[in-house]
Amino acid sequence: MATSESTRARRFALPDLADERTEESIEAFLEGPEVRRGRPPARPEMRVAPAPRASNDLRTLPGRLEWNAALERESVRAARYGRPAAVAIVELKPDRAGQSVEPWLKSIAGPIARTLRHDSRATDLVARIASTRFQMLLPETSEAGAERLAERVAAGCRTLIESTGAPISVRVSVAGTGLDTSLHAALAEALRSIEAA
Repeated sequence: MATSESTRARRFALPDLADERTEESIEAFLEGPEVRRGRPPARPEMRVAPAPRASNDLRTLPGRLEWNAALERESVRAARYGRPAAVAIVELKPDRAGQSVEPWLKSIAGPIARTLRHDSRATDLVARIASTRFQMLLPETSEAGAERLAERVAAGCRTLIESTGAPISVRVSVAGTGLDTSLHAALAEALRSIEAA
């Protein structure tokens, strides 16, 4: 059946703007077929984000692999832009030679991690490198700033350890970058210092 020119023109004509239902028709078109059929649009399903783990949960701490990757990135950034950076090492040692820290780690390591996170900034990285060793990567931090952090961290950890009665000492060592000191060299220096203590 042939379509006349007048029918074709009406079929593709825009609605009359004076018509009160024009706005409703346009909104229905933009909202989708459910509105056009007179049904309310389906509401998006609300998803509840899982609760974050407790801050003393050691499983949330980065390990050696994440530490190494972050150290490489920060080392490149600090060298490229000539910005300061520092590292801090926190190690748990038995009070007396021949003792082991291991029996106390289950109860003390989580709170120590929480203390380190509390004293660090959002841009710092706190990682657990070994069962008794934590390391902190401190971007945009001079060695003097890292030493101030070390004092706070050591005091917080000592208070925590004393409250548990654990026969454990905490040692903190820091080192920072300089004109001739890379971040890797600073880490090596901090390691030598903590191993000699």
